[in-house]
Amino acid sequence: MRWENVYVAGLGAYLPREAVKADDAVAAGLYDAGEHEANGIREVRIAGEGEAPAEMAAAAGRQAVQRSGHAPEDFGLVLHACCAHQGQDFWTPASFVQREAGAGTGAAIEIRQGSNGGPAALELAASWITSRPDAPAALITTGDSFKLPYFNRWTTDDQQIYGDGAGAVVLSTRGGFAKLRSTASVGDPSLEPIYRGDDAWNDAPFYNGKPGDMRARKHAYLMQNPNGYEEAIERIGRNFGGVLHRALTDADTTLPDTQWFVHANVGQTVADWGFYGQLGLDPKQTTYEWGKDYGHMGAGDQLIGLNHLIETGRPKPGDLIVTVGAGIGFMWTVAVLEVVDVPQW
Repeated sequence: MRWENVYVAGLGAYLPREAVKADDAVAAGLYDAGEHEANGIREVRIAGEGEAPAEMAAAAGRQAVQRSGHAPEDFGLVLHACCAHQGQDFWTPASFVQREAGAGTGAAIEIRQGSNGGPAALELAASWITSRPDAPAALITTGDSFKLPYFNRWTTDDQQIYGDGAGAVVLSTRGGFAKLRSTASVGDPSLEPIYRGDDAWNDAPFYNGKPGDMRARKHAYLMQNPNGYEEAIERIGRNFGGVLHRALTDADTTLPDTQWFVHANVGQTVADWGFYGQLGLDPKQTTYEWGKDYGHMGAGDQLIGLNHLIETGRPKPGDLIVTVGAGIGFMWTVAVLEVVDVPQW
């Protein structure tokens, strides 16, 4: 989708102060040494008391709203994307974020699209504000923390470790420091069983009192599908390549003509295969080295990474930023941004 008058007016992030080094987790027997060597993530942030995911998202949202210059009445939409438990059961964290961030009285909706939650929400919000002239701004937030006993950040999944944090972006039709040139999304539900596994349906979360085990679900899928691994890799590569090409084409550019690339803080093996090997990217044009000190922050890696990139002051007017997301389900979203000004913040 080519966008003509959609801008990024504000960004924000909240990262807990407490950090745990992966080396220390290995020494404590919490994390496998071989996996640590392969994955390359150095440390993660750990949310403490008073840092529930929705509270972190609200803090990031307040920062993005303040930086945007938009008044509360300008916001017609709040989207909150997340993966993990938000701090309360039977509750609406998007409405909490809306109230705490001062983002108006429009629609407030929760997005559950795994690690693609932030990018997917970005595209949805762009569609919303362009179709509603009386609602020129939308706030998108993410917030996740991964804690025992529900989730083990070191062992629940493979090829990545999970850190806590939150991100936010304000989209506007009135202007901003970066223009949204294009977005594209594609889904492939044939891959949905990979993260569902073969367990019977559960009656409630945390039904067996054990942390989630996404490794076992993937193993169960592969046991039922002898060629499943090769087929999944082929589909993932084809879908990602296709959606990336579509977003770049709609933005009237090519990957070599872009200056910055923001992807999820996945393990080194995944990053090498998915981004640096296939696309020929230079790691210096990404936020990945920085991301190795934060790990995979659920739905928020891309928004938090964009915030970090802009705060460094490295992107200049005219630079193009590509950000990509992939979420279990599966769904991929790519956005292309053009920097038009360097914000004072």
